[in-house]
Amino acid sequence: LLLGPLDDAMRAALGDADAGEEQGGRVSASAAAAALRMAASCVASSPPPPTNQSSALVSMLLRALDVRRSHPASFDGGAIDRVESAAAEAFVTAASSQTESAFAPTLATATEWAKARASDPEAARARLSALFRVASALADQLRGVFTPLATPILDLAAAALDPAADIAVASAKRRRKEKRENRDETNTDSSSRDAFRAECDAWRVRARALGAVRRICAHDSGEIIDAARFNQLHPLVTACLTAKPPSVGGKSRDVSSFPTPSDLDDLHDDAALAPGGVGAEAAACVAALIAAAPDDTLWKPAHRGTLQATRDASPRARRVAVAALAATTARLEEEFLTLLPESIPYLSELFEDPDEGVEGAARELTATLAELSGEDLKSLMATGGE
Repeated sequence: LLLGPLDDAMRAALGDADAGEEQGGRVSASAAAAALRMAASCVASSPPPPTNQSSALVSMLLRALDVRRSHPASFDGGAIDRVESAAAEAFVTAASSQTESAFAPTLATATEWAKARASDPEAARARLSALFRVASALADQLRGVFTPLATPILDLAAAALDPAADIAVASAKRRRKEKRENRDETNTDSSSRDAFRAECDAWRVRARALGAVRRICAHDSGEIIDAARFNQLHPLVTACLTAKPPSVGGKSRDVSSFPTPSDLDDLHDDAALAPGGVGAEAAACVAALIAAAPDDTLWKPAHRGTLQATRDASPRARRVAVAALAATTARLEEEFLTLLPESIPYLSELFEDPDEGVEGAARELTATLAELSGEDLKSLMATGGE
């Protein structure tokens, strides 16, 4: 009895035309989030719904998850995030009330929904970021129950992490460069703003894809991360260690002219490891992926990719790479010592790094490794491992 009215109320709060245009106080992110929470409560306190009611609930949740693509003009980034967060929580509640056989079609519907706008890059980025957010929430809640069903999520994450995947962002950058070269001052600011927004959207997708992969790996018991999947993912994940955040005109971001989306806290170099950002998720994902490898012989290629990132020209990338080494050490503990000989030359170089943060992190990591090995590594550091 409640689901239909709650759906109508949510759609009205999101300004859907068929539920009433933006009329006065009806448009409200808080109202939409409240309707989603009430729907989730109804599901949690009721027996599993019949198929028709389940389909109606999924339709309601997918509409809410689409809020980043389709929302009232009055919604800012915070409002969008509140609705999306409530929708993800409601999705998890609905999934928790279903059997595995009933949930699998629901997840397939959500996956197809995310792929349905593939021809529209802006919409595709919005939907993929929402799907990866839901996948992370599902992995946190359902853990090993969700992981065997996550193959489509990993497929989409691999595509999203491919640097060449988002043609629209590359095209926006190219158009922005051409406009600068032609000195077309009339539309340059608008073009730069659009390009920056597209890059921020792609950055969000990358962070959430890494978060989803990390959680799936953490809860895998050998069912989904096989050698082929590991070899597919590790180059993509380690490449994210050196990813450069969105910028404006090739220069540092101008906050006053191009305000940062409220949910992206890691665009400044001094916030490279902000929780939930690309750097922090990439570092943690490298560790989770290596720990989930079905065979320890697969560790070295991923570890080598991390070591190479410590030689990147950007201090930001080197900080993230050292964080990945530290996270891997924490996950593997004594088992990391098999990777120590190859690590020593890189660590010895980092002791001389011009960035104090990088040098300090390298020294902390070396102290941890010395404690694990029970040996004094200073002499090896001095000779670069020779």
